Amino acid sequence: WWSIILLEIHNRPHMVAMERVEGIVIDNLYFTNSPNFHLRLHDIKDLHVKNITIYVDTESQHAMLQKSGNWHEERGVPTFPLNTDGIDPSGINILIEDVNIENYDDAVAVKPCSGECTFSTCTENVLVRNSQVTLGVGMTIGSVPPKSTVNCVRNVTFDNIVFTKPIKALYVKTNPGTEGTGIIDNITYKNIVGDGALWYPIW
Repeated sequence: WWSIILLEIHNRPHMVAMERVEGIVIDNLYFTNSPNFHLRLHDIKDLHVKNITIYVDTESQHAMLQKSGNWHEERGVPTFPLNTDGIDPSGINILIEDVNIENYDDAVAVKPCSGECTFSTCTENVLVRNSQVTLGVGMTIGSVPPKSTVNCVRNVTFDNIVFTKPIKALYVKTNPGTEGTGIIDNITYKNIVGDGALWYPIW
């Protein structure tokens, strides 16, 4: 699956995908080597993710990217994303805690909601806490491109996160455009520890 994206545009599956769902608990599970995002949880209300591990074979990805010329030798980081994100939620009332993630992409990427969503017109009331990330491209907001129905992320807190050799750690992706509106409001990072950043610890 990973090699396909290096050669062509392809709709690779997510390992777990949910949309317009209410009242979810994901607990005590191990996910590894998804073709695309490990957990894509879109337009969700009342989500609790806890005690999970997401592991990507980064050595295999490194070898593949290096062979295809998509590896920055000096920094030791990929230059082309394989999009094996950890957890990508959007919606309202979301708690993610006690997770351990190792990958070369976003660990947790909080995605926007808009007027097209069911439970909320904005992704909001999100808490991610007590978690560890190895490598990875951050505890992330976005991306949040402008949209005619207003893409929005607000009231998000990342608390007590430990990063080991992150490519990026604190990452906000605005993804500017020329039409519509995007809102990113009241984002808090606190009690963050990062060691041995490979690129930008704050972006």
